[in-house]
Order: sequence, then C-alpha cells, then structure tokens
Amino acid sequence: MSAWLEGFIQWGSVARELAVIGLLATGALIVLVRDWRVTILALLSQYVLAGLILSRLVLPEIALIKVLVGALICPMLYLAARQSGWSLSSLAGAAAPAFRAGHADGAEDDVFRASLPFRLLAVVLAFLVTIVLNQAQPPPAIPPDVGLGSYWLMVVGVLVLILTEAPLKAGPGLLTALTGFDLIYTPLERSLVMVLLLAVIDLLLTLAVTYLAVVRGMRTLEGER
Repeated sequence: MSAWLEGFIQWGSVARELAVIGLLATGALIVLVRDWRVTILALLSQYVLAGLILSRLVLPEIALIKVLVGALICPMLYLAARQSGWSLSSLAGAAAPAFRAGHADGAEDDVFRASLPFRLLAVVLAFLVTIVLNQAQPPPAIPPDVGLGSYWLMVVGVLVLILTEAPLKAGPGLLTALTGFDLIYTPLERSLVMVLLLAVIDLLLTLAVTYLAVVRGMRTLEGER
C-alpha cells in the first residue's frame, strides 16, 4: 500500500512540474506570437494547467471552477475576435489590409509595436525577473516550482499590457496575470465565496475586453467604407 501511495505522490509531483513548464511555454507564446488563435489557445491551456496544479493544493472542486471559468472566457474572446473582424484575415487577404494576421481586432496598429527580437529579449528579461522574485519573495503555502509559474504569469501579463493596446491582446495579458495571482492566493484563501468572487471578476473583465474589441473593430470597419 505504501508503494502505491509513494508512486501516486511521485506522479503528482511530475505532473505538477510538467504543468509549470506548460505555464512557462504558454506565457511566452502570448508575448511572442501575434496569431489570435494561438493567443486564445494558450490562454485556455493556462486555465487547464492552473486547474491541474491547484487540484494538488486545494479541493478539486475549487480547481474545477478555475477550469470552467477558462472554458467560458476563451469562447467569449473567440466570438469577440469574429465580431470585430479579426477573423477576416483568413478570408479577405489583400482586399482588407487592415485585417492582416498581424493586426488585432481590426485596429490600424500592429498587435505589438515592438519587433520580434525585442519581444524575445523582453521575454528573457522577464524570466530573469521571475527567478529573482521567486528566490527573494517565495510565495507561502505553495511549492517553489509553482511559485515560479505564478510569478511568471504575472510578469508576462504585465509585459503584454506594456507592449500592446489592442483589447484582444491586452485582455489575455491581463487574464494571464490574474491566473498567476490565483495560483498564489487560492491556496491561502480557500473560501468558496472568494473563489467565486475571483471567477466573477475574470468574467466581468472578459466582458469589458470583448465590448472594447467589438466597438474598436466596428469603428475600423466604418472608417474603411
């Protein structure tokens, strides 16, 4: 019996470490990749991975709430991208240059003003800052590797907000930062009321992002007519 228990504990540790690596990868993708499909997929993966990590730290029901929130948020962002004209990049081609794949929600500006080499350098610097923060101020009640993942999501989320003003890119950046905060806060405050309150905040922020994206996209469409 002890052998089975030891094996289960080891598997849980390996699964957690793989989930943290997944958080590092998805956070980097949100900064480096302009494609809106990749952004939404990376955001959804973050919620699933965060739920997997939290399932080892808190009640499974609480972790499931986090995953369900992500399952609601990502389709909302997808529909906002469709409504704002972001998806026209695959249909209009050269006939609609304002909706190129490198543009967000029909805006005339690029998703990221900075070039790819600059964003790559920013990601490397962000990772170094994350390591320093995790060593200087390790979060309580969570393992060091989870602390690294949570700090990484918060730093990357802030980085995205600095690099872009496009709602459908800045929104996932803000939600990424909040996911990192959830990984630190949820093990400390396991009240179901607080968990539901954080979920409502995420949903309200997503509604605000989708509204801004659709309005901005419609204004761009009207300006081209």
